[in-house]
Amino acid sequence: MWIKDSTTNELILLDMNGLILLDMNKLINKLLGEKLSSIIGKNIDKAIENIEFVMNNNILEYLSEECNRNIQIKTLLHRAYPVSLFDIYQPLYIVPSQYWKRDTSESKISTSSIQELFKKHQYITLKGTAGSGKSTIVKYLFVNAIQTKFKIPIKIELRYLNDYKGNIISFIQDKIFKFQKLTNSDNITEKLMQSGDFVFFLDGYDEIISTKKQQITKDIDDLVKRYNKNNYMLTSRPFTDIETLPLFYNYDVCDLSDDDIDEFIIKQIPKQDEELCKKIIEAVHNQENKDYKTFLSNPLLLSMFILTFQSYSNIPQKRSDFYSQVFETLFSLHDSISKMAFVREKQSGLSKENIIEILRLFSFLSYFDEKFTFSLQYIEDKLQLIKDKKKISFENQKLMQDLQVAIGIITQEGTEYTYPHRSLQEYFAASYIASLSEYNKEKIYQKIYKTFIKETKWRNREYDNFYLLLSELDKRAIINYTIIPFLCDAIDSIKMIDNMNYTKIIDLFITLENTYFSINNILLEKKIFMQEEMKYNRFFKKRLNEEYKKDKESTKTSTIENDTKFNKIREKTRKELTMQYIVPFLKEYINNIQNTLNRLKLEIDNDEAIDADFINLA
Repeated sequence: MWIKDSTTNELILLDMNGLILLDMNKLINKLLGEKLSSIIGKNIDKAIENIEFVMNNNILEYLSEECNRNIQIKTLLHRAYPVSLFDIYQPLYIVPSQYWKRDTSESKISTSSIQELFKKHQYITLKGTAGSGKSTIVKYLFVNAIQTKFKIPIKIELRYLNDYKGNIISFIQDKIFKFQKLTNSDNITEKLMQSGDFVFFLDGYDEIISTKKQQITKDIDDLVKRYNKNNYMLTSRPFTDIETLPLFYNYDVCDLSDDDIDEFIIKQIPKQDEELCKKIIEAVHNQENKDYKTFLSNPLLLSMFILTFQSYSNIPQKRSDFYSQVFETLFSLHDSISKMAFVREKQSGLSKENIIEILRLFSFLSYFDEKFTFSLQYIEDKLQLIKDKKKISFENQKLMQDLQVAIGIITQEGTEYTYPHRSLQEYFAASYIASLSEYNKEKIYQKIYKTFIKETKWRNREYDNFYLLLSELDKRAIINYTIIPFLCDAIDSIKMIDNMNYTKIIDLFITLENTYFSINNILLEKKIFMQEEMKYNRFFKKRLNEEYKKDKESTKTSTIENDTKFNKIREKTRKELTMQYIVPFLKEYINNIQNTLNRLKLEIDNDEAIDADFINLA
C-alpha cells in the first residue's frame, strides 16, 4: 500500500504488516541526483536553476505518479481494488527469438532485474502472445529501474500514436517532457534525451493501427539512432514485422513452467483460501488435463482458469468455451475469488442476453476500427448507434457502471477504457460474426479476406486468436469465404513466380506459412511449411554469419556503416537462397496446396449434403 508521510509528504510503500518496502521519493531523488546533475551542461543559461526545477519538481512528480500507476494494479483476479504489483508479480523469463537470435549461446533471462535484462544488449524487443505478461513486465521493470538506480524510466504506450499527427520523437518531447512539464526548455529536453541516462519503454507495438505502422516503425528506428545512448525496450505480440528493426535484439516471453504455474497460483489466491489454492494446483497438474498444460502456461489464461475454477472445475477443450465461461463467471457467479456466490446488482436493468448482444456489437465495431482502448466519447458514440439500430433502451452511464463494477468486463485506465484483455474483445467480435445470417457472413468474410489477407495483414500473427476463435465458432464460413479463396489466389501467384522479384517471392512464402500456421486446426498440412521455413531460416542464418564474419573490419566501423554492410550481406543472401531454395520448393508444393483446396471443398459439400438430409427428414 502506498501512503504519504504526514511529516515529509514522501511516498512510501508498505507491505501487509506495515513495514516499509520502498521509500520512493528518496529513491527517485537519489536517482535524479546521480543522473541529472551530469546531464544539464554548463553551457546552458541558468543551468543550476533549471536543474533544481527539474529535480525538485517535475521529474520527481512524474516518476512518483507513474510509479504509483505501475505498482498499484487491477487484474482480472483483483478487479475490486488495486493490489501491489510486488505481491502478485511472478518473474517471467525471456529467451532470444528462435529465428532471429545472433548469439546462440544465450540462455533464458529472468525479468526480475532490469540490469540483467540489458546486460548484453542496449535495445531489445520483447515479444509475447496475448496474455503472456508483456505489459506487466514493463510495469515491474519501470519500478525496478528506480529501485536499482539503473536509469530514469520513461514509458510510452504506442497506441496513443494512432491519433497523433507528429512522429514519436515529437510525441516524447510534447506529450512526455513538455506536457508533463519535465523541463521548461527545448535545450534541456534535447540534452536530456541525448544523455543516455534514460530507459524508454515503448509498449504495445501491436496496438498501432495498420495505416500508421510502417511510418511509426521508421520513426522508432530514427528515435534510437538519434538518441542512441539510452536503453530501449519495445513490446509487441509476435510476427508484427517488429523483428525487422535493425538495431534491436529480439526476445520471446517464455511460457510458465510447472513450478512457475504453482508459484503464480499461490500468489493470486489469498492466504486464507489455502484449500482452494491446493485444489486449483491439483486440477492444473491432473493427468487428464495434460493436453491443456500449454494452454495454462499463459498467465492470462491461467488467471481466467483460476477465476472460473470454483464454478466449472474443468479445462474446456475449446478456447471459445473458455471465454464463455469467463464471462459467465464475471456476470453472475461471484464478484471476486474471495467472495463466493456474491452477485452485484445490475443498474442498467438489462438482461444477460441484452448485455451479451451489446458487447458483441461493440466488440465487432471497435475491433474492425482497430480500437483496443476507448475514450468515453468513442464508447458513447457506439452505444448510441447500437441503441438506434437495435432499439434497445438503456442509460449509458448505468450500463458502463454494470460493465465496470458489477461485471468487470470493462476496466478504466486513466481517461481510457479497455477490456481486461484484448482476447475478450476478439471473442465477442467473433461471436457476433458467427451469429450472422449466411448473406451477411459472406459480406463480412469478404472484408476479412480483403483486409486481413490480400493486404498481407494475415501475415501478422497478432490476429491468431481472432482467427482461432472464428474457426471454432464458424468453421464452415471461414473455410468457405476466406481459406478457399486464399488458396486459389496462392496457386495463381505461384504459377506467376518466374515473373516475380525475390522480395515478392519471400513475401508469398511467408504469407503461405503464416496462413497455414494461423489456422492449424483446420489445415493439417501446416507441419510441412513449418519444417521448410525452419530449414530456410537455418540456411539463411548460417550463410549470413559466414558472410558477415568475412568482413573483420566491420566491428571497427560505426553503427550506421556496420548496419549498412550487414543489410547488404543480408539482402544478397536472401536473394541467393530465394532463387536456389524457395522457388523450387513453391513450384513443387503447389500440388499440396491444390490437394488441400480439393479436400476443403469436399468437406463443405459433404457438410451441406448432410444438413440437407436432416432438413428433408424433418
